[in-house]
Amino acid sequence: MEKRRTSDIVIGSNITNMRKKFNLTQKEVAQVLGVNLSTYKHYELGDRLVPLDIISDLSKFYKISSNYFFENMPELSVKEQMEVSNFMHKLQNNREKYIVFNPKGIKKTLEDTENKVQARARLRIRNYRQSNNKSQQEIADYLNIDISTYNKYEKGSRKLNNEVVRKIAEYYNINVSDILD
Repeated sequence: MEKRRTSDIVIGSNITNMRKKFNLTQKEVAQVLGVNLSTYKHYELGDRLVPLDIISDLSKFYKISSNYFFENMPELSVKEQMEVSNFMHKLQNNREKYIVFNPKGIKKTLEDTENKVQARARLRIRNYRQSNNKSQQEIADYLNIDISTYNKYEKGSRKLNNEVVRKIAEYYNINVSDILD
């Protein structure tokens, strides 16, 4: 096994701290990112280099700057400083995505994106409910749906639709983007 790099360990630690700040499990964050739980655990441990798209997705999910994940870096070797600098440069310039025209590939990409958005929205809706000390029954009543239906939205066994997300945002007096982005 390769020697763990200091930068990967610090990034992993920052990822862990942010997840714990939001009282999320590794499994929940792995679902939001669309990665295997084992892979995500290795990111947190610093055993694996965290890809640019994962850093970007995490910063969007937590609504923070991607710079957060690079905070608290100890004195790095020249080689490590160059790697972190290159990584940050790529992260800031990672605006373009190249997609080879492949209908099956595009369909899978769209499905993966939808699954990530659904997982992210599901967790945020649950967190808004809990932080406002609301019960599932109260939200279900506001939405004029059965509590079992609302429970399925939070658990992910039923997909959230635009109207439900809009009404929930209205209930908490927030923007839909606060739930989806």
